[in-house]
Amino acid sequence: MLWLCIRLPRLAHEALAAVAQRAASTADCSTGHAVMERAAVERAAIERLAGWAYQWTSLVSYHLADEPLLWLELGASRALFGGHAALLAQLEAGLTLLGYSHVCALAPSPSGAALLTHVDAPVGTRTPPQRCAFTLPQLRARLEPLPLSLLALPEAILSALQSAGLRCIGQVLALPAAAIARRFGPETSLYLQRLCGAASDPRPAWRAPAAYRARCEFGGEVHDTNALLFPLQRLLLEFQGYLRGRDCSVLHFTLEFEHRRHPAGSVTIGLSAPARDAAQFLLLARERLQRTLLEAPVSALILQALEFTSPAIVQADLFGSDAQRLQQLQLLLDRLRARLGESRIQGLQSRADYRPERAWDCVAPRHGHRPPRESRESGEIAGAGAPAMLPMRPCALLPAPRRIEAAPELLSGPERIESGWWDDGDAARDYYVARGADGARLWVFHDLRHGGWYLQGLWV
Repeated sequence: MLWLCIRLPRLAHEALAAVAQRAASTADCSTGHAVMERAAVERAAIERLAGWAYQWTSLVSYHLADEPLLWLELGASRALFGGHAALLAQLEAGLTLLGYSHVCALAPSPSGAALLTHVDAPVGTRTPPQRCAFTLPQLRARLEPLPLSLLALPEAILSALQSAGLRCIGQVLALPAAAIARRFGPETSLYLQRLCGAASDPRPAWRAPAAYRARCEFGGEVHDTNALLFPLQRLLLEFQGYLRGRDCSVLHFTLEFEHRRHPAGSVTIGLSAPARDAAQFLLLARERLQRTLLEAPVSALILQALEFTSPAIVQADLFGSDAQRLQQLQLLLDRLRARLGESRIQGLQSRADYRPERAWDCVAPRHGHRPPRESRESGEIAGAGAPAMLPMRPCALLPAPRRIEAAPELLSGPERIESGWWDDGDAARDYYVARGADGARLWVFHDLRHGGWYLQGLWV
């Protein structure tokens, strides 16, 4: 196994800025409450980071007692991401994008990786710090010259070791394990064995929750929706990692706005097809927030998703496939719905009725809908069997048939349609393709029941 340990020295400042500012202005009598609140929000921040890190490995663990530490087991997944160097580069780039200061170290044992995060470059040199060890002998070689002060041992034990003339970790590791256990207790001996990989070093595994909820509290009150985009970007990047780790996508998620003196408000961001890309989420959220009026200043922002679905992954194509073009169309529809509103964007759906004006309905765009491929020239529909020849239809239909004075020049027809006896809209018509006085091609019919000619549609 190969463990990556991520030390987050400024997590309390970077993820708990609101609590820190509030605690700074609080009287001494409430310091205990501020520390408790700080610890709770710090745990929430490391939980979100664990969800984000789940996209890189199935084994994630964290520790918050003394200093925030996040462990990832990379031995099983490094080949999938191009080797440990490429994987480490992707992880560090992601942490930087999230805005977290971090120090990373690799080692065959979790305790060894945690200790190596404290290794600095030699003073007065440009040599990078040696924080990576891929084998147990290499780990031992990295640990031996380091000072005793880096060991995670009580101060009394460190002072006793230094009083015995020991100055570096290698000198302690060279002592018999039985002597260490007899003098300083079995816990000290076990820690040193785990440090160099000589003993098992299990860590409690973090498990992704079934529902996602992330909360970001602000230092003050936010009055403008544009100011919400910066913290929202971090929340969405963490959300993307969670979705990738669980290999799922969402069709909608909710943004909730907490107010200090008003009930919370919320908006729902919907998508036409399952997605898990943070950039796409941010684009849609920006469009939606531009037309959102805040009822009161916002003190905290919550991102929540309760329902998940399988991902719809489109492979890249040099010339652009139909799936890629459909994905671009779906993104455009999502942006229009976010900007104009859900009810402003409609799709068309056929209905079992022969009357052209009643053969379709306006419906909400369906998720992942792909219309049948049609031949522009012959009017054929690709199907499982032989293509069926369909009558020629115009490009545009009038909302309702419009009466015309006289029969135009008929080019083809008739095509008889009789329908609607069950709903008091009985129709008996002979349809023709005609030419108008201006040369336009028209779709007209002759009403066999009441007489007269009507214009139904036209080719444009």
